[in-house]
Amino acid sequence: MTSTLARRVPLEDAWNETEHSEVCCLIYATQNGWKLPILFEEMGVPYDWALVDFGKQEQRSPSFLKINPNGRIPALLDRAHSVTVAESGAILEYAATRFDSPLLPSAKTDLQRHLQVKQWLYWQVSALGPSMGQAMYFQRIARVRGHDDPFAIGRFIAEAERCLRMLNDQLATSGGPFVLGKACTLVDVACFAYCASAYWANADIADMPHLRAWLDMLHERPSFKTGLTIPFARPAFFGPPHATEAQIEAEIARNAGQFKVITKSP
Repeated sequence: MTSTLARRVPLEDAWNETEHSEVCCLIYATQNGWKLPILFEEMGVPYDWALVDFGKQEQRSPSFLKINPNGRIPALLDRAHSVTVAESGAILEYAATRFDSPLLPSAKTDLQRHLQVKQWLYWQVSALGPSMGQAMYFQRIARVRGHDDPFAIGRFIAEAERCLRMLNDQLATSGGPFVLGKACTLVDVACFAYCASAYWANADIADMPHLRAWLDMLHERPSFKTGLTIPFARPAFFGPPHATEAQIEAEIARNAGQFKVITKSP
């Protein structure tokens, strides 16, 4: 789907004011990177975006490290307020507050729900994201490049599946169709791309019907569907029926070659 809200700008022009939007998302096509396009598409807020090219190691450049010393995408530039925000959870919370979005209910009107959204948001960045990321890393990057660690693979797959089952149980408890019930929140935005990548992590969700129904719904929700194409689509992460075998094989080679395998001798 083509976005009517998104506008690409060169990375070097990211701070330049435009008539299109007051903000610019610095992103790459990863589970964390897709959170921002999904967020702004869901909020209906126009946004600029600039590609942080991993092939050129732009996330390690001095200019980017000034925004996020951790050298990770995404980051957000708010030109109108002359501020930057790094780390995806902080960005989602800031943007939802900045644009007064119901994706983060107001603490003044519904404190319990406000705190519930934050609880699950922080859980995503501290538990779901790292476990899924490590499961994918050790299988799709390290093992493909000759560093096979069955213990690490088993440990992170088990932890990823534990987290995915937590979401499945939460969806059953809330009654859905969203994680916290009838309305979409930052929790859905934050969790979706990682959960949708269960195939890439080799995490088994066959017996998680509520999670699978939620994924099917969000794959077809226009804001989420569009967000997964910005800066570009990588359907192989989501497996069949979202990707062909040829796309999956091509992504395996590309993904493994894109990152360094970092090891340290005892």
